[in-house]
Amino acid sequence: MGILELFFGKQTNKTGTVRGITQENVMKDWENIRILLSKKGPSQLRQALITADKSLDNVLRDLVVGETMGDRLKNSKDMFDWDVYQKIWEAHKLRNNIVHESNFDPPYFVVNEAINNIQKALNLLGIKV
Repeated sequence: MGILELFFGKQTNKTGTVRGITQENVMKDWENIRILLSKKGPSQLRQALITADKSLDNVLRDLVVGETMGDRLKNSKDMFDWDVYQKIWEAHKLRNNIVHESNFDPPYFVVNEAINNIQKALNLLGIKV
């Protein structure tokens, strides 16, 4: 919890909108994600999830405060239905496991579902990818 949140509660940015440059970067990320997904290899799939997670984090940076993606996810709780919010958390945790655990090798369908859930979250935030 940041000092501002401690004193003022959950905060959003002043405009409550995603900057144009962020939207452009997310669109580029998702072009790359589609290419990675088309290759269907395990390493490409993992990279697609990492990129999707990064894209969501960049959008959340424009919308809510927080030092880490975890903080930003906590501060975005009211932006999503409970079910979607839980799926976003699961996708982020899966990404963390992929990045931090050397022998972690989740099944294809689990990673693919996580990517789809991040895409759904971005769509709900007004970023059509």
